[in-house]
Amino acid sequence: MVMDLCGEAVMSGPRSRRLIALDDEDRAVLEGLTRRTTVAVGLVRRARIVLRAADGVPLDRIARELGVQRNVVRTWVDRYGEAGLAGLQDRPRSGRPRTFSPGGHPAPGAAGL
Repeated sequence: MVMDLCGEAVMSGPRSRRLIALDDEDRAVLEGLTRRTTVAVGLVRRARIVLRAADGVPLDRIARELGVQRNVVRTWVDRYGEAGLAGLQDRPRSGRPRTFSPGGHPAPGAAGL
């Protein structure tokens, strides 16, 4: 759930503060993600964003600490608020997936080349 300091729903704005109420289970999952070495970098960053927001850190500071734009922080905080842990997963992308040869290089004639 995304809310302001008074516990009311948040409207977007340049200085709005988004707080996330994490239960113990979600916090444990997110903290575990930040320690795993086999998790995609983007997912680890998203977990850190949500954890910092849950600790009451302003979005501007989270963005500076993690080296991302403020709108990126806002996006992931909002997606967590809407869908929980599932909201932090990558969404399917449009278009044909890239294909790679066995050597790890894009195959001749592969999409996106």
